[in-house]
Amino acid sequence: MNPTRRQFGQQVLSTAAGLGLHTVGATGASAAVGRSLVAGGLAAAVATSAEAAATTQRVRALVVGTGYGGAVTALRLAQHGVPVTMLEMGQLWNKPGADGKVFCNSLKADERAMWFSTQAAAVITSFFNIPINIKVPYSAGVLDVIRAPHGAMDVYCGRGVGGGSLVNMAILITPQREVLRELMPVGFDVDDFLRRICPKALTQLNANFIRPAYFESSAYHRYARVNRAALARAGHTTDFLACGYDFNYMEQEEAGAVPKSALGMEGGYGNNFGKKDLTKNYLADAIGTGLVSIRALSAVKRIEESPEGGYLVTVDEINVSGVLLRRYVLACDNLFLAGGSMGTSEMLVRARETGTLPRLNAAVGTQWSANSDIFVVRGNPVWHPTGAKQSLVPATGFRARDQDGRHVFSMNIPLPMGVESWANMNIVMTQNPETGTFRHDAASGRVVLNWKDQNAPAVRSTKFIFDRVNQAAGTHYRTDLFSGKTFADSTTYHPVGGCPLGKATDLFGRVHGHERLYVMDGALIPGALVANPALTVAALAERNIEHILQRDF
Repeated sequence: MNPTRRQFGQQVLSTAAGLGLHTVGATGASAAVGRSLVAGGLAAAVATSAEAAATTQRVRALVVGTGYGGAVTALRLAQHGVPVTMLEMGQLWNKPGADGKVFCNSLKADERAMWFSTQAAAVITSFFNIPINIKVPYSAGVLDVIRAPHGAMDVYCGRGVGGGSLVNMAILITPQREVLRELMPVGFDVDDFLRRICPKALTQLNANFIRPAYFESSAYHRYARVNRAALARAGHTTDFLACGYDFNYMEQEEAGAVPKSALGMEGGYGNNFGKKDLTKNYLADAIGTGLVSIRALSAVKRIEESPEGGYLVTVDEINVSGVLLRRYVLACDNLFLAGGSMGTSEMLVRARETGTLPRLNAAVGTQWSANSDIFVVRGNPVWHPTGAKQSLVPATGFRARDQDGRHVFSMNIPLPMGVESWANMNIVMTQNPETGTFRHDAASGRVVLNWKDQNAPAVRSTKFIFDRVNQAAGTHYRTDLFSGKTFADSTTYHPVGGCPLGKATDLFGRVHGHERLYVMDGALIPGALVANPALTVAALAERNIEHILQRDF
């Protein structure tokens, strides 16, 4: 990490957004030009990138997506001297709204909240069985919900430069060795991944832990302490979790020394201050090299082989109202797909089924997992209030085994009602063996997720754990927050799979059947990870690009 380059990259991103630009960084046309941007300063970087968006037709490396996998890939390519152009479906989120903040409050959703939807989305669908129905303006907001048919699954995705890091809770969980050994294909070096690669990604992502003394005294973490006590009565040990949110900043928030963010009901629709999302680390470092450009509000519509070698990528550029501004084609020598589990799977399944990438194999579009993501709320006795004030960034979780001895991981997450609820909420991830597939609907041209209420094994595991917690702690299930359901099992923030490593690709993300085409994101993870996937996706991209740079560049 070069602090000067990082600071420069952050300034470029901030200034470009403040000027209302949606293209930022180097031209991507030559290393010499890219280096001159760093030497020439901020104005040159912004101005040259705007010109490049209109003139550049062929790039050496094209990275689709600016989430964890794409950000890692772009930085390491640029550090290797390879010019990179990145495409991002959502906005460059740095321009303040009417309230002076970039992102909106979780309890006051507005046009910044949802990606082209008039309905604010949340796991909590009711309160005391009264439906929650919040309307928002139709715009290019930061949170997208992709729905499988028949209400079987809602997949939450971040939209903007930084991808999922904009809307997640920044929890960075190192996956368990046993889970990885069962999940990953033969030839994947689990020990090296855990010993060398994951710590590298944790450092780059600014991982830190809450200070125990602060946790014990904070009014905003009372809910977690109450939950910890209940879990302890059932024999579960609660751990502090590595996180990309700056816990030192959080302490200053509570002391009133800085603007509130996690302690000010900012979370699901973005976080304005304390969170170190990708624009503060990987992407800032990438832009700081002078070799990376980002084109926001730019969605890939078609991928095909180029007669001259490499690939032709058709791009739709829109404005924040969804109006198509232009459609153009980029040619690239090397194509890296990092559109997330949903986006990457959609692009490749469409290309295979429409014949533009005809040699993609049958494994593309398979082994998708919701990673369980079962939500459960329990009510406490009235003498155990959880607090009206709650940090929207959690700090604790626990591991357990289910009735069959399979791994379970759960985070103690906030229930941001703004009033005392005497309730605790957990998100639970299990070794659910069920997986989904993607299909192309020729009539509509859409790629659809096939998932038919396949979370039943995860619900059984969750019930096994929390039945015992209720019995030991005198708590009870709350059903009034999930429209009468005890377990919310049709929403995921943590989708993985769709292009399984070792099947759709080789062991390092090279897509079978097409040279110089790579998958670099969570689509590679072939099933339930039993952990928040952010760190694993970043580390997987670090592992893959290290090998690819050695062999292919």
